[in-house]
Amino acid sequence: MNSDSNLLKSRASRQFKVLVSGRDSLMLEYLKSNLEGTSDSVILESRLAINGTVDPLDGLEYKPDLLILHLSEMWREELQALSLNTSKQHPQLLIIGSSEQPEMMRLAMQAGARDFLTEPVNVEDLLAALHKIEHEKFTAEHAENGVLTAVINAKGGSGATVLACNLAHMMQVLSDEDVLLMDMDTQFGALAQYLNMQPENGVVEALRVVDELDVTALNAYLLRHKSGLKIMGATLHELCLPSQIPEARVRMLLDILLKNCSQLVVDVPRVIDQATAAVLTQATQIVVVVQQDYINIKDAAHLMRILQQEMGLMDSQIIVAVNRVQKNAQISLDDIQQALNAKHVVSIANDYKHVLDSLNKGEPLYEVARRAAITRSIQSLQEKLINGFPDQQKGFLARMFSNMTGA
Repeated sequence: MNSDSNLLKSRASRQFKVLVSGRDSLMLEYLKSNLEGTSDSVILESRLAINGTVDPLDGLEYKPDLLILHLSEMWREELQALSLNTSKQHPQLLIIGSSEQPEMMRLAMQAGARDFLTEPVNVEDLLAALHKIEHEKFTAEHAENGVLTAVINAKGGSGATVLACNLAHMMQVLSDEDVLLMDMDTQFGALAQYLNMQPENGVVEALRVVDELDVTALNAYLLRHKSGLKIMGATLHELCLPSQIPEARVRMLLDILLKNCSQLVVDVPRVIDQATAAVLTQATQIVVVVQQDYINIKDAAHLMRILQQEMGLMDSQIIVAVNRVQKNAQISLDDIQQALNAKHVVSIANDYKHVLDSLNKGEPLYEVARRAAITRSIQSLQEKLINGFPDQQKGFLARMFSNMTGA
């Protein structure tokens, strides 16, 4: 399978079907024009209600993930029809209606509305609500398995492997997670050596027998650190080219690993091929590691375009980690956030001495420099990766309160 078809497949697996319905054709056109092209994963359909039909889902031949319903003068009947619809195919519901009808909001909530937007519609609020529901759907699909965090350099040598190794270790010892750390660099991977360990079997060997792996057999391909952290390293016994790694087998291996841990951290090499694309499109969150120089930021912008436009990832899934931060650098953190249009930007302290000490000893930073600034900054990042970043979007009740109070 070539890389183009891989990307198309990954997009298809992330489709988010949105149905816009109502009785006002001009409003439907307005909503469609503002929603089209906002995300490669959004599949948009519209349905103009006619005659006496009050249930927007009546006779629908497919299941939308989200129904955006613009209420008409028959809003009581429309909301009642939705309330009475107990089908398992019931989609998430976003209502657009009048602020002059308090009962309308109450009935909308009873019908299961996730959000209530008042007319005239604020397009930013509409898009924010859509993307929030889309992100929750994607997260829920992975809730039964572990969370996959991919860590990748924007430019070679930016520190992704050090960051991946220490994030995984801190998730294990500080957040009490069951963590598995995986090295996807099958040509030059040395992640296991960062923890003073040498794998006899690793990623390549596991991929060869992935269709035979079970929980017991999987242990033969994992190392166990004294902290409890499990590691699937790279053996480098033989040259393994990207073209020799079938994307389907990578996905099978990831599925097995995610069923056997609560957090899977993958150190991804800085190359986009069928193997890395399989990891990146399956990731819940991706940490892009950059430094404060023009070439790093230029490469980061290109990588983020690939992740968002080609692979269909949302900006809320991408975390930009600025490594080796220097306060007096010509390019500031604000410059980086604006240049990359990044939703989440975190800083990792510059501490060459302690990092070198950690690498030479083969011990994680939390063991060799627990109170160092770099250790604290990585600890803060792993907490956010597990517990979530602060939500900057207001819910509809908060927005309504703000509108009434002027806050």
